[in-house]
Amino acid sequence: MRKIVATFFAAFSLAFLATLPALAQSTQATPARQVAPSPAMKVAVRRMLDAMQFPQLTRSIFDQMLQSVPAMIRQSAQQQINSNPKLDEQRKARALASAEEEIPVAIATLTQVLADPTLIDELSAEMVPLYARFYTVPEVDQLTAFYKTPLGRKMLATMPQLSAESMAISQRVLIPRVNAVLEQVMRAATQPPQ
Repeated sequence: MRKIVATFFAAFSLAFLATLPALAQSTQATPARQVAPSPAMKVAVRRMLDAMQFPQLTRSIFDQMLQSVPAMIRQSAQQQINSNPKLDEQRKARALASAEEEIPVAIATLTQVLADPTLIDELSAEMVPLYARFYTVPEVDQLTAFYKTPLGRKMLATMPQLSAESMAISQRVLIPRVNAVLEQVMRAATQPPQ
């Protein structure tokens, strides 16, 4: 079950990071600069995060994601257990029942992690050097102006739902591939040396 939960959390992290509007926009072809954020950049990014209503947006994204987590963990567990050639049907049934019992524990743990009052502040603080690597202060100011437009507001309003659906898509596409790699590694690791 730990492997299942670890795989899920990896997919969860990828999906979350892929859905933040700021991070999604930073995938431009512009090379990242390794620059310490200037005072002007710090102010510009904080203004942009305020325009984005970053704390509320992030909490909404977390809430949307938490709604789909049980089904995602269940699907990942079923794929891993059912594809394990070492398990007969009886063991698979026991493993699935055990996984089902672990899902509430995993959800409670994830909920606790996401409820940490310092999490949003830490994420916000990390946005400043991230933007300093990819954007100039005038570009951040343009993003801020965009987030204040009707389209920018609409994008922010739909972001939690987009993020939940992106997470489901990422899980559906990524987890089987990750599981296939894990199975390959496990087969190689359990093969007797020749």
